[in-house]
Amino acid sequence: MILASLSLFFLAFVASLILTGLARLAAPRIGLIDRPDGFHKLHPRPTPLGGGLAVFLATAGVMGALLAVPNPWGLERYRDWPAVLALLLAGAVIVPLGLVDDRVRLRGQHKLLGQLLAASILVGGGISIDRVEVFGWTIEFGPFAVLFTLFWLVGAINAVNLLDGIDGLAAVVGIILSGTVGVMAAITGHPEVAILALVFTGSLLGFLCFNLPPASIFLGDAGSMLIGLVVGTMAIRGSLKGPGTVLLAAPLALWTIPILDSLAAVLRRKLTGRSIYARDRGHIHHRVLAKLGSGRKALAAIAACCAFTSAAALCSVFLKNDLIALLSSLAIVFILLATGIFGRNEFLLVSDSLCGAARSLTRLLSMPIRAGRTEAGPQGGQWDVLWAGLVESVDEFGLQGISLDLVGRTEEHGYSVTWQRPSPDDLQRCWRMELPLVIRDEPVGRLTLIGNRNGTTAYQDIERVQNLVEAFEARLAALWPQLRPPGCNREASAVAAGVGLLLCQADQGDSTRVVVRKQPK
Repeated sequence: MILASLSLFFLAFVASLILTGLARLAAPRIGLIDRPDGFHKLHPRPTPLGGGLAVFLATAGVMGALLAVPNPWGLERYRDWPAVLALLLAGAVIVPLGLVDDRVRLRGQHKLLGQLLAASILVGGGISIDRVEVFGWTIEFGPFAVLFTLFWLVGAINAVNLLDGIDGLAAVVGIILSGTVGVMAAITGHPEVAILALVFTGSLLGFLCFNLPPASIFLGDAGSMLIGLVVGTMAIRGSLKGPGTVLLAAPLALWTIPILDSLAAVLRRKLTGRSIYARDRGHIHHRVLAKLGSGRKALAAIAACCAFTSAAALCSVFLKNDLIALLSSLAIVFILLATGIFGRNEFLLVSDSLCGAARSLTRLLSMPIRAGRTEAGPQGGQWDVLWAGLVESVDEFGLQGISLDLVGRTEEHGYSVTWQRPSPDDLQRCWRMELPLVIRDEPVGRLTLIGNRNGTTAYQDIERVQNLVEAFEARLAALWPQLRPPGCNREASAVAAGVGLLLCQADQGDSTRVVVRKQPK
């Protein structure tokens, strides 16, 4: 039995290895290329995408062949095929969705609809969390079971997707989680989940041979979302105590790092006035990379955290003690917060928001209402004077909104703030101008201007906009002594800064998107 299992693992590994090599060759021909921008994408050169498709095809091929023929694990086509088929169908939705997003960059709402469709296929195939058990207490979801299951699956998809930020990270985390779920499923008596986990782990390992730093191919959104989908589903199936009853402590411990990163991202963006779909450099891999200065070290550190919580989850299941899993998860979170590696700024943002809400309640009757604008505070640093000077340009250009995102060498240098007029109707027909901020030929952030198409149009007066940005960059340089973002190099800077003056205008429904790139100083 052990030899047969190893053979299955090796078959998936080899299939993925071959398919990933083919994907690396084919991706550039169809435009699946991830290009560095010096701000969010810090890899040194354009890199092919499509690794997720290779992992999916390898897994689907091996599992399909396994269920089609007699096998030593006793898996039967008619008994075990429906659950596997539902997962493969969901994967057949999520992988093309990710490939399209990799190619043309879908809007966040469109991606969410596709993720809900994939999750709904699994729910229709029998995946359901009807009740959870923790510390011996059972919580019944009743009519909300479907909603909770969809929430778990979509959350798992996005958790890994957000975590995919440095070479090898999503694949390594996927291997750790998938392997742990496989062992967990074997302990709880779910052999079909254990075999699927074994095959998926082998497929990810084959891809990882091309993805370790420096990566020659990336998973892309197709791959990172696939990992979240598969591991999220297996975590439910592998921790079932009875029909629809999930032992909650072990899956939560297993997903500690992805859940923490996702929760922090949502809080950080909402509390700084940005969309939850907006990109930033506040994820755990960015913070660990800034602390350690090396992609390999950051990868090893995050993998060690995931391995620790995964081992705790296994111990919790084996010893039937939920306290082990929960205490281990809390310990990791506390260490990250106490050391300032990750989560401290988000914690402070939440604290400031709660304190501000409390002060507002006590002064509601006496405090005058400021109509026409909303502001969100910084993530760190003393930038109030700089921001105040920038907001003065709002009336000059007739703007409806303005947003500033700066990224520093350390967490304390980061700053994100947004000003926006309160009426949403004014933003339905608007132009949007994104300007990279460049100091000493290095990109240090972005300034976004939003205006009404029926009002003053700043993009018709590019020279004044350039003067505004150059003056702002001069003040920024005086306040920010450490200008070079971690991991950024000259090649990435040149891509982000651009050459000459390029004005691109593309209509998107009722809005116009304008991107201006300036010549480096």
